[in-house]
Parts: sequence; C-alpha cells; structure tokens
Amino acid sequence: MAILAAGLVTGAPGWAQEAGYPRKPIAFVVPNEAGSALDSLGRPLAELMQKELGQPIMIVNKPGGAGTIGLREVQGARPDGYTIGISATAHYAKLVGLVPFDHHDLTILGIPAAGVPTVMVPAGRPWKTVAELVDHARSRPGELKVATTSRGGYWWLATKSLEKHAGLKLNVLAQPGGGAMVVTQVAGGHVDFGVAGLAESRAQVQAGNVRILAVFGQRRVAGYEQIPPLSEAGYTIEMLGVTVLLAPRDLPKPVHDALARAYAAAVKSPVFDKTMRDLGSTPLGLAGDEAFKYLDEQAGAMRPILADAGLLK
Repeated sequence: MAILAAGLVTGAPGWAQEAGYPRKPIAFVVPNEAGSALDSLGRPLAELMQKELGQPIMIVNKPGGAGTIGLREVQGARPDGYTIGISATAHYAKLVGLVPFDHHDLTILGIPAAGVPTVMVPAGRPWKTVAELVDHARSRPGELKVATTSRGGYWWLATKSLEKHAGLKLNVLAQPGGGAMVVTQVAGGHVDFGVAGLAESRAQVQAGNVRILAVFGQRRVAGYEQIPPLSEAGYTIEMLGVTVLLAPRDLPKPVHDALARAYAAAVKSPVFDKTMRDLGSTPLGLAGDEAFKYLDEQAGAMRPILADAGLLK
C-alpha cells in the first residue's frame, strides 16, 4: 500500500511504474518505405537491439511528409518504451515548418550512423562523369528530369544544393516516399538522373540498371572507393544523412536505460559495423550529450542550405 500511495501522490502514470521492461513487442517506426536507406539501417539495428531486450522489435514503415508522418507518430506516442523509431529529419524538420517540434522535444537514444547521397543515372544514359551530366544539363535548362525524395527531405535538399552550386535549372521530380522510390525511377529510365543514398541503390547497381557517378562531399566512401566525390568535379557540397534513434520525451528512467543499453550493445557489434559499411554508411555510435551536441551542430549547418532553397521558416 505504501508503494501504491507514493505512486498516487507523485501522480506518476501507470506505465512509469512498470517493472521488467520490456514485457511485449516494441514498435520501431521507420518514416520511409521498405528498401529505403533508413529502412536498410533500421532493420539490422532493431535485430541487434531485440537480442539484448529479449522481446521482438517490429518494423512499422510510415512513409510520407518528408519523413514527418513517422516522426510525428513517435513524438506523439505514449512514453512507455513500446514505440521507438528512426529519423533523418528530427533535427531540422521544425526549421522548414514541417513539424512544431525538434530533437529537444524527443528522447534521443543515439545516432547510429550517417549515410551519403549520390548522383546516379540509368545504365542506358551516356554520361560517365558528373562533369558530362552537368554540361548536358546546362545546354538544356529545365529539360533534365531528376528524381529525389519529397520536398524538404534530405536527398531533396542535396539535389537543390547541387542545382544551385552547378548553376543548373532542373526539372525536379520529388517522389512521395524515400530514396527507394527514387532508385526505382532511375533504374526504369523514367528520369535522367536521381539523388539518393548508397544503401538504396546498391541492389540496382549490382543488377546493372543504375550507375553511380559521384558521392556528395570531399572524400571517397570506404568500400566504394571507385566512386569519386563531387569535390573532384569542383562542387564542395557536404551532405550527410544523419540517422537518429529516438523515442517519445519523458521515458521512465528504467525504460530509457534498458533501451540505451540495447542501443550501445548494438552499435558496438562487429555485425553492425560491417553492415553499415556494406551499405556505404558511416558508423557513428553517438549517444547522450554527444548525440545532442552533434544534432545541434547539424541543425546549425542546415540553416544556410535551407535558406538557399527558400525553405527556412
């Protein structure tokens, strides 16, 4: 009775008093479709975490809204630890007016990895380098069709940055979902080129349907050293698709600690490291204050990119 009375006095919700978490399966919300970069990263992370937690972690794909449909679902869920998720927009979606909250209004469990966008073309197109593609696009302003993710999404921002820095006028076709839909459009030859992640394009590259001309940034990606960075074509555009493992705000400490331990074990696993590198993602494994600081820095770096695209609110 004393314990019950203490719970009543403090007004603690029922789920905060729950011991032995987790007692049932956990929903893991992915705000893009199956096969997207976030999905490809989230699934192995969930598999490794569920081994630590002893309960199934079920992937729930919620694509749309530049990743904010799934993000809103996690943010608005009961803070009992049975709904977690992954996001690439949690730190900047508020800056573009997509949601009224940011990463400070969520529980940030960690930043497992970061992906890099690529410039890809259908295998049947003649261009072998970004320079050739840019020259062709400049000679036909507004004609070249480029597929990318929905307006405000990370790969969309990368596309607009390339358009600006290269002095191009492109016909940007924003796909309603994530990068997997972009790759499908490119592989089918429905567009002239696309911008999406390495993880999403790998299968179509191996099938010979897609050719990657460059990765964004100034460095070659480990395991994909044959692909030049955009800087070698004269365009220094640093864009990393930061992935954030998150949960609703105000998790009970035992629940938070259990999830944090499972996350830490997962990202330290050699299996996770190899999987991320195979996908062309950079393992980060950040957690705690270090993760928040990194997100604050990334949000600050996003401001000029968003302003250039006319999206900063």
